Amino acid sequence: MNAAHRRLREATGAAHARVDALFSRFDLARRDDYAGLLAAHAEALLPVEALLDEGGAESVTGDWPQRRRAGVIQVDLDALGITVDAPETQESVTSAAAMAGMLYVLEGSRLGGRFLARSVPDSWPRAYLGSHQPPHMWPELLEKLDALLYEPESLELAVTAANQTFGRFEAAGTKWLAKVA
Repeated sequence: MNAAHRRLREATGAAHARVDALFSRFDLARRDDYAGLLAAHAEALLPVEALLDEGGAESVTGDWPQRRRAGVIQVDLDALGITVDAPETQESVTSAAAMAGMLYVLEGSRLGGRFLARSVPDSWPRAYLGSHQPPHMWPELLEKLDALLYEPESLELAVTAANQTFGRFEAAGTKWLAKVA
């Protein structure tokens, strides 16, 4: 494990555990819960991806358009007849380090989504949770993050952005879990 990955993992561990515990409360065999999980993810994911688009995430990853998942989550939401109004944000992100932290969370969630997809009935749409990521993409991202986040100040900016991104998922998950309960 490279230095940036180790620091990001350690510094976001508590937030990651809270988000995992929260989303594990959605019963993916129940349509309303599955729709709620997707809606919560969309509510967090869409504004983060928009910030990454505006900030120029392509300069961080070199392959940002291939990593975006706004389109696939929208396919699933449309198939389930769910409308989500992603919150508008007046924020902007211009720091490559902050974008790196955000990308760390989004790409990590993709890995977890593949495991969640196994709990979703076959007849339901799974474009988002099952979105394919070639095996080389995660290690390549970690290498890029390590090269980018070699200065302590940059690494701490990434940690802050990653924890804020986990916070977006936690807030959205809490809201939607209450709606499906």
